[in-house]
Amino acid sequence: MAYHERSPDPPASLAVTRRNYRFGVINGVSFTIGESITSPGLVLSLLVRQLGGPLILIGMLPAIQTMGYLMPQLLVSGRLQALRFRLPFYRRIGLVRLGVQALLVVAIFGAAVLPPPIALALIVGLYTLFNFAGGMTTLAFQDVVAKVIPLTVRGRFFGTRQLVGGLLAFALGGTLVRWLLSTDSPVGFPGNFGTLAFLSLVCFSIGIGSFSLVKEPPQPALARPQRMIDGLRRAPELLRTNRNYRWFIITRLLGRTGQIAEPFYIIYATETLGLPQSVAGVFVAIWALAGALSNLGWGRLSDRHGNRALLLLTSSTAVLGPLLMLAGPAAVHAASLGETALVAMLGLAFLAVGAAADGTMIASMTYLLEIAPEDERPTYVGLANTILGVGALLPVLGGWLVLQIGYQGTFMVGACFALLALASSRRLVEVRRQPATRQRTA
Repeated sequence: MAYHERSPDPPASLAVTRRNYRFGVINGVSFTIGESITSPGLVLSLLVRQLGGPLILIGMLPAIQTMGYLMPQLLVSGRLQALRFRLPFYRRIGLVRLGVQALLVVAIFGAAVLPPPIALALIVGLYTLFNFAGGMTTLAFQDVVAKVIPLTVRGRFFGTRQLVGGLLAFALGGTLVRWLLSTDSPVGFPGNFGTLAFLSLVCFSIGIGSFSLVKEPPQPALARPQRMIDGLRRAPELLRTNRNYRWFIITRLLGRTGQIAEPFYIIYATETLGLPQSVAGVFVAIWALAGALSNLGWGRLSDRHGNRALLLLTSSTAVLGPLLMLAGPAAVHAASLGETALVAMLGLAFLAVGAAADGTMIASMTYLLEIAPEDERPTYVGLANTILGVGALLPVLGGWLVLQIGYQGTFMVGACFALLALASSRRLVEVRRQPATRQRTA
């Protein structure tokens, strides 16, 4: 079994590296803010509910986002790995995304005059297109990051993006959501949601524009173009022969299934516990702040101790969300505490969810980039993310589970899968001290 050192980062001047780092951070900050004010688990779910959408559709919203970002990657990976430059592809699809988001803004405002079923179909359809186009850009984005951000600072890079973005999402996003969705909002329904979608469009435009200004070096090693069917045929071999790759995918599948109840936290809070819709702004702020502040530690832990340690810690944190949603309201009721205590208790659940989500994103992206061979990185990353995209269908069952076993039963199912993800993450090894990825077998 041969051992090796990882390929050195592409040569670049310090000035160019810093420039790329800054534009990459601006990209992440802008998208964090934009996604926080149209969060599928907090904001869009309330919009869909007010338009008469069923619980199953609400459960689909985060799955649509996840599937959209992950499933198309194998479709484009074979083409990307034969391109010397991947950034032009990112720019072209980025413009498509902005056009779709603009149409989504129009559809939300149009819900004031359209029949609710038509408005729902347009909103969900355009939201789906936006995220699937995002999946096509994500692979190019990750590959460019692997070329322009040195390995030893990637954890800090992603951590900084989420730290600054989370703080601004807390200060701006949570305030805007709380204000526009409150009874004192200057804009009525659905204009309040349309305004939030327009502000997201502005943020996404800044994010795509900034990353488009990155200076990408040519790809040092090119692989032959590969059809999607060829990538699928190789899947069994890659999963069988690469232990870390296999257990990484299993861990992420279990972790995503553990999020089965998250889309219903806000619906549970407003419809069952009787909290006002404006509380979504409070939870957006808590989610964003938790994610931002946790990045002070997540990025440092990734760079210093590796991403296995980070995956273990974030998997542990993810267990707390559904457990707090189960125990929190019962504890407040037993102690005869008021609405403020209830909001605070639920806020702890969103704090855990936000911190776990940001840490998992850092760990997953950096770990996957480390275990993928450089010349076939698009294929490895694309295959993994496509499998995870298919796995994103599992949380859609959350709406059906709520109808069958109630909110608390669904929260319990989520907690069980989160625990399984934690157990699975212990099977991973730290690849920075391990044999070559290609040759590490089961």
